[in-house]
Amino acid sequence: MTSTPTGPAPEPVSRTGGNALDELRRSEAARVLGLLDPQTLPALARQWLADGLESENVRALADANSQGSGGVRLALLAEAAEEAGVHFASTAEARALHASSVIAAMATSANPTQVAMTFSNNYTDELSGKVSRAIGKILRRR
Repeated sequence: MTSTPTGPAPEPVSRTGGNALDELRRSEAARVLGLLDPQTLPALARQWLADGLESENVRALADANSQGSGGVRLALLAEAAEEAGVHFASTAEARALHASSVIAAMATSANPTQVAMTFSNNYTDELSGKVSRAIGKILRRR
């Protein structure tokens, strides 16, 4: 049983310079943490292409609107991040970037409390899902 991502798509950013690469990295962090809705990826990839982030995987992801499952989209994102050199060596590294992004969003948000609550709820939901799956495995063994 898989859980549905509970986190919002990465915050939109102003489109200058290396922002598409930064957004790819933030999206990869959200993917690693299980916080990314794969349905948002084709639109993000089309924007990355428009911003000059060219790669075979980003093009395939941009075209994944009518084909491919969420798993395919997430795999294409992981490959695009690897190809661009913005992948993560560990979950802790991805979590650190995600936390930094949330803190930055809080500093510029009209509603920083909402940003903090979304961040907190994402991790609570992730942890609850892991505990539920672990308990389910233990109970099945009996």
